[in-house]
Amino acid sequence: MRLIQLLRINFDEETKKSVDRQDGVYSIIYYAFYIVLMLLFGLLVFKTQIYQSLGSYFSSKTLFRLVFYFPYVLINLIPLFIILKLRKQSIRSIGIKMEKAGRSVVIGIIGSIPFTLLNISGPISSGKTVNPDLFDLLWSFLYYLICIALVEELVFRGFLQTRIQGLIGNKWLGIIVVGILFGLMHVPFQMMRANMPIFEFIMYDMPHLITTCIIHVYLVFLYTRDNNILAPTIAHAIINFSYDIFV
Repeated sequence: MRLIQLLRINFDEETKKSVDRQDGVYSIIYYAFYIVLMLLFGLLVFKTQIYQSLGSYFSSKTLFRLVFYFPYVLINLIPLFIILKLRKQSIRSIGIKMEKAGRSVVIGIIGSIPFTLLNISGPISSGKTVNPDLFDLLWSFLYYLICIALVEELVFRGFLQTRIQGLIGNKWLGIIVVGILFGLMHVPFQMMRANMPIFEFIMYDMPHLITTCIIHVYLVFLYTRDNNILAPTIAHAIINFSYDIFV
C-alpha cells in the first residue's frame, strides 16, 4: 500500500481547482505558438548560414550554442508568463516554488540515473572517453539545463500538463495526450536537422518519438513528487547532458 502511494501521480490541488476550460484552450494555442517557433528556429539554424557565421566568432562551440539559443528561450517563455498574468495565476501553479527545493534537486539527480546509465553504456563499451575540457562540459551542461530542460519542463510538465486537464478531465488520458504532444514537439526542429520531409521523418524517428512519450510520463512522475519543477528539470538536464560528455 505504501509503495502504491509513492508511485501515484497527483497534481497540486490548488492548481487543479483553478484550471478551467479556458486554460485548456490557452494551452493549445500556446502549444501551436511553440511549434511554429520551433519550426522557424530550425529554419534559421539549418537553412541559413547565420548560425555558422556567428559561430566563427567563438572559440568554444558549446559556449556559442548556449549564447545563441538563449534569446530563443526568452521568446518561448514570455508568452507563457503573459498567459499566467492574464489568468491571474501564480508561478507556483507551474511548479516554480522554493518549498522542498533541496529535496526536489535530490529527486532529480536520483531520477536521472536510469536513463543516464543507458545513455553512457554504449559510448563506454565502444571505448569513448569523457571530454577533458571542463569549461566545454560546463557550457554544455548549462545549455541543456537552461535552453532545453528548463524550457521544456516549464512548458510541458508545469504548464501544458496541468492546463490540458481543463479540456480533458481524465488525468491519465491528459498525460498520454501531452506525452504525444511532447514527442511531436521535437519533429519540426529535428526534421530540419535531418533534412527530411515531415512524414518521412516521423516514420524514420518513430522509435525515438515513442521513447520521448514514455520519458514524458516519467518526468511527470518526478514533477508530482512535490509539484516542483526543479526535480524534472535537473533529471532532464542530466539525461540530455550525458549524451554530450564523450569525445
